[in-house]
Amino acid sequence: MIVCSKCGYDNELGRIFCHSCGAKLDLSEIKSPSQGGKSLVKRSKAGSGKIISRVVSIAILAVVVGVLFLAFQVPGIRPISASSEDLVLSDKKRAALDELAARKEPNAITVTEGELNAFIQGVGFQNGQGSGLAVIPIKLQIELGDGVVTAVFLGKLHIAGSVEKQIYLSYTGVPTIEDGHFVFKPTAGALGALPVSTWFLVKTGLFDHYFAKLFVQLDKEKQVLDSLSSISVASQSVVLNYQPH
Repeated sequence: MIVCSKCGYDNELGRIFCHSCGAKLDLSEIKSPSQGGKSLVKRSKAGSGKIISRVVSIAILAVVVGVLFLAFQVPGIRPISASSEDLVLSDKKRAALDELAARKEPNAITVTEGELNAFIQGVGFQNGQGSGLAVIPIKLQIELGDGVVTAVFLGKLHIAGSVEKQIYLSYTGVPTIEDGHFVFKPTAGALGALPVSTWFLVKTGLFDHYFAKLFVQLDKEKQVLDSLSSISVASQSVVLNYQPH
């Protein structure tokens, strides 16, 4: 340390003028650590620790901002048209499904992507709500692929009644029947443009819970699906197979 001969202020090494009064310092008055001066090594370590801490904090903030940015992006949704004919056919096939278990006869019913979405569009949504939060559904559609089904949800998230953001969820999985129960085994998911791992989907059941809330009034349809023997999904259609026990 360098003690100012004018005001007595302890200045750091390397200074030429006093930090307190501005007087020129006498460099011959430098104190070594053994004489009460501060160690430059300790100061260097302390300074390095602060720099590392700031870098880590900035990195964490950047990750959080990146995640939020991706989560609120809305990817393009593949347009699926459901005609009035699709609606009529979906009603007929829904009635045919109700009769499967009563007749006790093997049967297979093929439902197209358009018919399935015609039925979905006629289902009323239940709005998700929470403390200061409200999710207003805009669109829900079902996309059929090679062995998988994808549910795509688009809605508006209202936060404290003042902030509004669009929210996009996609949930892909394999529908199957296990031990007399309809099961949806997740294979992929996304929140906006942010991919959600299968491990997270399985461990938390978060998407299961949310989509179940959307279809809370479909208990009867769930019972019909439970009665099936198998489900086969192809591009643009799904086959519902019934085999009496």
